[in-house]
Amino acid sequence: MIRVIMLGRTGNNLFQYAFGRVLAERHGVPLVMDGAWFNEAGWRSVACLRRLPIRAKLQHRFSLPARLLVKTTGKHFLDLLPGTHRVTEKPDDHTYNPAYLDAPADCLIHGYFQSPLYFRGIESELRCELSMTHLPWRPATRELARRMEEGHSVAVHVRRSDYVGNPDVAVCDTDYFKRAIQRLRERHEGLEFHVFSDDAKWCAEQFANDGVSIRALPEAEGDALHDLFLMSLARHHIICNSTYSWWGAWLAKHPTQEVIMPARWFASGIVAPIIEKQSEGWETLGTR
Repeated sequence: MIRVIMLGRTGNNLFQYAFGRVLAERHGVPLVMDGAWFNEAGWRSVACLRRLPIRAKLQHRFSLPARLLVKTTGKHFLDLLPGTHRVTEKPDDHTYNPAYLDAPADCLIHGYFQSPLYFRGIESELRCELSMTHLPWRPATRELARRMEEGHSVAVHVRRSDYVGNPDVAVCDTDYFKRAIQRLRERHEGLEFHVFSDDAKWCAEQFANDGVSIRALPEAEGDALHDLFLMSLARHHIICNSTYSWWGAWLAKHPTQEVIMPARWFASGIVAPIIEKQSEGWETLGTR
């Protein structure tokens, strides 16, 4: 069995799923996405993956001892069992390492594995499993989805909440987004820019004169798949250094798509070559 320890939020979980799925398919064994480290509130924020036809079992065996163990030792409770094989990505180096894919058929996976290089060969299957068109969206969402899919739409994702004040990840400032918007406008006419963010008020202030729409529908609260679904329907994308951004653009792949991404993923703290996060045709834009 391949057991992946779920870390972070939805975007991170999708990379972890893709990595684990490759291993599980290679060995012909079950895949478990293990949420034992999440408290109840954290689990509710990531359990949305259960709504998708992914080929994994999502498991949440939350307990206070499990939380205490991770906080004090960084270990999963299965690490305490004799013979547990663990594959751990280096916390300060996210460089693509093909050796991780040599993991045995029965192991515990710990890491983020944030590169499409890890799941080369199963892209079509992943896009089918992660499609959200079948979900019971409300009429307002369906109407916006139709508009984004049929029009000259650009999804702009701005992540603020946990990035503000964090020098390691505060990479994309207002100037980055404005330059990216201008770059696409110079190439295409009639574009509609839709800004998705966890800080709609800030975006409305920053982009007040840029002719963009700020998307903050009430039903999006608490549903991580909502904005991901809408972004996946856009024709073009401007993403920030967020895995949630990344998946919104990657799931939207079509022949005329243009994606602008920051030229670096972290300002400091973690090595993560940007070229290993670029899909074919994606271009980088310098940041501060």
